[in-house]
Amino acid sequence: MAKKEDNKFTIQFNPADPQHAQTISILNQQGRRKAQFITNAVMHYLHCSNTPEIPQAAPIDTAAIETIVRRIMEEQNKPLSVPEKETAKSEPQRSKPKTESIRFDEAAELLGEDGVAAIANTMAMFRRK
Repeated sequence: MAKKEDNKFTIQFNPADPQHAQTISILNQQGRRKAQFITNAVMHYLHCSNTPEIPQAAPIDTAAIETIVRRIMEEQNKPLSVPEKETAKSEPQRSKPKTESIRFDEAAELLGEDGVAAIANTMAMFRRK
């Protein structure tokens, strides 16, 4: 879907990130000249030989997301402190899916704390509905 107006943008910063917090402060000091300030900053960044390359977003690793979702689902489906012997008698054993090729720790590191929390929150929302 195309934007209504190409010249308008909405951007939200994370005040918990120190660099974002500093940027918020700097932009708020600009008053009604934020657009010119951002334009000057972008042009300088693109044309200055001392600036690093603009980082590209990492490709989405669906296997890592799947691993995290499966782990969250397993943790949320665990019975509360039921001894193993009782569980084995009362419930048939379910085999684990064999698609997990990435360790949870690796996937969690890849997505970061916010990514894992977002997936957990999404799963919780699905369960409520």
